[in-house]
Amino acid sequence: MSDGLGFSLAQLRYFVVSAEVGNISEAAEQLCASQSTVSSAVMRLERQLGVQLLLRHHARGVSLTPSGRHLLREARDLLGRARNLKARGDALAGGAVGRLDVGFLASLAPFLLPGVHQLTRQRYADLRLTVHEEPADRLAALLGEGRCELAVTYDFLAGDARFHALAELPVHAVLADGDPLGGSGPVELAELAARPLVTLNTPDDIRHAEKLFANAGVPLPRVIGAASVETVRGLVAAGSGFALMYQRSRATTTLDGGRVRRVGIAGDLPPASLGVAMMPGLAMSGRGMAFLEVLGSTVRASRSGPAEPAHPALGRAGP
Repeated sequence: MSDGLGFSLAQLRYFVVSAEVGNISEAAEQLCASQSTVSSAVMRLERQLGVQLLLRHHARGVSLTPSGRHLLREARDLLGRARNLKARGDALAGGAVGRLDVGFLASLAPFLLPGVHQLTRQRYADLRLTVHEEPADRLAALLGEGRCELAVTYDFLAGDARFHALAELPVHAVLADGDPLGGSGPVELAELAARPLVTLNTPDDIRHAEKLFANAGVPLPRVIGAASVETVRGLVAAGSGFALMYQRSRATTTLDGGRVRRVGIAGDLPPASLGVAMMPGLAMSGRGMAFLEVLGSTVRASRSGPAEPAHPALGRAGP
């Protein structure tokens, strides 16, 4: 689609320099172009704008017409803004400076985002994170619309986006601290299915649960849905059922004072990869690479040392 302008920044530059030095030949020398190239470019600009910009004086150079004098200031301003745009693009591409829009899976953000913000301030003081906490379907839309460069999510939720894995997380169960199940080691999924499954009530979580149990050959138990991670933990602590989780938290106490504990699951259940998704063909900016470094450090720190789970599983259940 044509923009309707018909002229280029190069033509404006040739006009501005010619007007400033008052001579086409000297302008061509400054611009490292031939005299005929500069002269032709300025004449094309005059035709495209519909006004004469320069008066040509034989052997005495050029001078501005009244119209040319009016347009010279605007041409200079436009070229200055173009230079600023180029400089801004170079800065965005080459360094960890400025604003970076990042999507965060809403159920992951409470466990990783505080550490990401803290480490970003320490390592990249000039990088400003704008975080969009959203469910999986909305993250995909934000990437597709170009509103986020990266989205922190799981591989199975990346869809058609390019995915950069940072860690593989095994699935485990969360039970109330006083539940006798799992006291002597890992439990079978069939044992857990004797009680309700407490999970986030998003379509992705429900589909995950259905696939996970179907692939294991275990009937899906009754499902209790909750809108937040902390509500899931609170319901489990109160004895309402069990949860399946990937991301671990150091907290064992719920907001209402209940307690939960992590229990391994026997059998070969597939892990989920945690990482970042971005649109195919999009080159990662310097800001994005800085964020990826910070996120990797935060993920590694979250997996070190003793920890109890606090993250409902959103995992790949297929082969």
